[in-house]
Amino acid sequence: MNAETNKSLPSLLHPAIQNATRALSLIAIVGLALYSGWAARGRHHDESPITLHPFQVDLNRAAVHELMLLPGVGPRTAERILEDRQTNGPFLSLDDLQRVPGIGPKTIQEIAPHCLPIVETIAPHQETLFAER
Repeated sequence: MNAETNKSLPSLLHPAIQNATRALSLIAIVGLALYSGWAARGRHHDESPITLHPFQVDLNRAAVHELMLLPGVGPRTAERILEDRQTNGPFLSLDDLQRVPGIGPKTIQEIAPHCLPIVETIAPHQETLFAER
């Protein structure tokens, strides 16, 4: 074998098959690009757009598994939230979560979009005594 023979190896495919393979590959790439553009539109013009709503959790009623859906809240923190809620009563604002060990302002900022608004707890209706004249 001479040095010139080693420089170029013979192709395993016939040149016509190589050209056909290139053409089919190009057609497939263009077809996928066009299809993905059509698929992205995917809906008719008369349909309303899809809107995604973030999930929301009621901090004063959520169970452990629901609290664990919140960003930055794992099983232990969820348990601590429940313990604090049972010990100290309902959370009157998101800032009340800071009384839970392991939750600070950064965590509150991360979970705020996923918490239902906290409604103030109203004291049970107390009967008012009226004096008769």
